[in-house]
Amino acid sequence: MKIELWFAALGCIALIAYLLLQRTAPSDTSVKRLALLTGTRRVLGETDVSLRRRSVALSRWPYTKEEPEVAWWARAVAKVQRRFGR
Repeated sequence: MKIELWFAALGCIALIAYLLLQRTAPSDTSVKRLALLTGTRRVLGETDVSLRRRSVALSRWPYTKEEPEVAWWARAVAKVQRRFGR
């Protein structure tokens, strides 16, 4: 067999393996879209999981409202802002 045929076959196999093994980072556009549809605004330091949970809760009847889960540093910033009247 010709060597060019083997190179072409090897190239095709390598391309198929690359495309099958390639992973993309999960996008958070669905979370942002859901929050936009329900009118939920992200709180400073809120995680994507918390934003999704609050958005889903607001989209269901009877419109429950859940508290956001924020990072520790966001709670500290809010406490400092309340203390100094900002």
